[in-house]
Order: sequence, then structure tokens, then C-alpha cells
Amino acid sequence: MARSQSVDGIDARLKEFVDEHIHGWSHEDWNHLMEGLSNGGHDISDPKDVGLRLERAHILATLERLALPGIGAKRREHVADRYASLWQLRHASVEELTELPTFHRGLAETLHDGLARRTGGF
Repeated sequence: MARSQSVDGIDARLKEFVDEHIHGWSHEDWNHLMEGLSNGGHDISDPKDVGLRLERAHILATLERLALPGIGAKRREHVADRYASLWQLRHASVEELTELPTFHRGLAETLHDGLARRTGGF
């Protein structure tokens, strides 16, 4: 199930963080994010969950910035539901991408090629 909105509001802050760190982030940036989330009253008792949610935000933001034809919000959600990290997504084959809901070979190739051409931010 896609998590388009978070009950605790943390996903909006994670999206902001990704947008502010378009070319990636350091461990120090991660620590600063976690401190800010904690100070903002967010539950960070499970850093792995926060990390997974951050990776999801990273995938969604990257796909949105790529603005690939035929890959709108719903398909971006399908991608983020399937891949736990942008690294995993970038290393997926066209054949694997065709297994995503509503993805035919042409869309899978568009996504694969768009990610291959993308530089920085990974």
C-alpha cells in the first residue's frame, strides 16, 4: 500500500530534506535531520524506518524531477512501492521494470533510460 501521506507529518519533512539535498547527503546531514525531526516532536525511535521513508521520498522526488513522459504520480508511487532505494531502482533491468503495475515495455525503457542519463543526486 502506498503511503502518500503520513499520520505524523514526517514524510513532508523528509521530502523537504531530499529537495534541499538534491545531490545526496552525508552522514552529518543525516544526523542533523534526525536531530531536527526529534526536536520537532517526530518519533525517530526506529531509525531504519525513517531511513526507508527517506529513500522512498528520494525515489519519488527524483522521478518527479525527471518528468518522464507517461510516468505520472500514480506510476511513481508504484515504483516507490517496489524499490526500497534509488540504488536498487537504478540497477533494475528493463525486464524487471515491466513487472511494475501498468508498466509496459515502452514505459520501462523510458524509466530505465531516464535514470541512466541522470547524473548527480544518487
